[in-house]
Amino acid sequence: MSSSELRLRPATPFSGDLPADELCEVLLRLPAKELCRLRAVCPAWRALTSDPLFIAAHKSRHRTAPPLLAMAYRDDSGVNGVEISDLSGNVVKRIPGAGYEIVLVDGLSGVAGGRMSSKDDTIRVARTRLDLVCFNWRFCSGDFWVLNPATGDTITLPMGFSEELAHELEVEGIKEWCCGVEWCAFGQVSSTREYKALRVSDIGDRKVCEVITFDAANHGNWRKQNPPSAHIFASLKMRSLKCVVVDGVVYFLLDFYSTYHETGVMTIEPGSVALFNLETEEWGILRGPEQVQRFVQENDISGYLELELQLSLAELNGCLVMVHNIYKVSMDLWFLTDFDKGIWVKKYSMPSHVARFGNPFLMLDDGRIFFNRLDYGLGFFSAGEHGEGFLQSYDPTNDTSGEALKLKESKSIGVYTGSLLSL
Repeated sequence: MSSSELRLRPATPFSGDLPADELCEVLLRLPAKELCRLRAVCPAWRALTSDPLFIAAHKSRHRTAPPLLAMAYRDDSGVNGVEISDLSGNVVKRIPGAGYEIVLVDGLSGVAGGRMSSKDDTIRVARTRLDLVCFNWRFCSGDFWVLNPATGDTITLPMGFSEELAHELEVEGIKEWCCGVEWCAFGQVSSTREYKALRVSDIGDRKVCEVITFDAANHGNWRKQNPPSAHIFASLKMRSLKCVVVDGVVYFLLDFYSTYHETGVMTIEPGSVALFNLETEEWGILRGPEQVQRFVQENDISGYLELELQLSLAELNGCLVMVHNIYKVSMDLWFLTDFDKGIWVKKYSMPSHVARFGNPFLMLDDGRIFFNRLDYGLGFFSAGEHGEGFLQSYDPTNDTSGEALKLKESKSIGVYTGSLLSL
C-alpha cells in the first residue's frame, strides 16, 4: 500500500514545508517504536500514525519487526488481565479482565454452597500466533474468551455444547457438567481470514469435536464435527506442548504409548500427528520423521514412554516443528518442509544445556530462538501448571544464550501479531 492510498484526511493540518504525501512516506519507513514517540510532536502526526490505513501500510512494510508477546498478569489488588510486552519485557499495554463471580450449587440438592471469584483465580493465555489473544481461567478451564488488544473488547465464546450434541446428551441422559473440555485451539483461515476455534471434549469413553467461527460480534455457534480417528495426546502432563496451530491447521501429537500399553500392539506410529484443517473442517494423519520412529526401535519397551515425554510441537517461522528433547543429550528440531510428501528436515540439533530452556515458541529472522521455560524445581519433565516463568533466547549459530527474562505470574504465553501502533 503506497502513501497516496492512505487517503489522508483533508482537514488534517500538517505543519512544515514537507507535503503530506512525502511526510507519510517518511514516517512509513520508521520503526513502530519510534513512531509511538513521534506521536507527541503534534496532533496531526498522532492522527496520521493512528489511522488504520497507515497502520496497515506500516505493518506490511515491516514484516520482519520483532513480534510482541501476550501474557497473563495479576496485580497487587488481585485484578487479573492480559499484558502485551516486547521481547525485553517492557510492557506496552495492560488490559484488565472483566472478572467473574460464580455461585457454587450442589449438583444433587440444588443448594448454593459458596462463591468463587476471579480474584482467587489466574488467567491462562493460549499458545497462539494471532492479532487476537485467547485465554481461559484456571478454575473455569472449559470456558474461553477472545481479546482484541487493539480495542480492549472481549468476546465470550458460547459455553454450552452445540444444539446437536446437547440433544444427544439429553437422549443419553448425560449431564453436561459430566463432560470435560480436553482441548481448545484457535486459528485463522488463510484464504478467508476467518477466526475459528476447535474444541475436543470427553464424554464418557468417547471424544467429541466442535468448531465455531467467530467475529467481533460473536455471531457464531458451536457446530458438531467428526471426532479424530486416532487417540490424540490426552495426559495433563505437558499437554499444552502437544498441540500447535500453523497456517490455519491444528496439529496434535498422537498418543502412541497409551494404545501400545493397553493392547501390546503398536497401532500408532511413534511421532505421528493428527491434523484438523480449519478451512475444510476435516481431520487427517501425518507421519512423523522416520528418525524419530527409529528411536523406539533402537530402545527397549520403555522407549515408547520415554519418546512420548520427549516430543512436543512448535511453530517456528511459519513451519510445523517437531521438537525431540533427548534429556541431557540434545534437542533436535525437525521442520516439516513439504506437507504433501511428508518430508521432515532436522535443521537444528542443539546441545544438552539448551534442553533446560524448555520449549521453543518463537524464531526471529536473525536465527535466534526463544524458549518459554517453567522452573518447577524438579527438572524439565516434571511439568505442571505451577512454576516461575522465564523467557530465554538462544542463538544456534554461535551457541550463545541471552539473559533470562523473568515472567511474573505467567504460566502461558502467546505471540501477538498485531501492530504496536494499534495499541
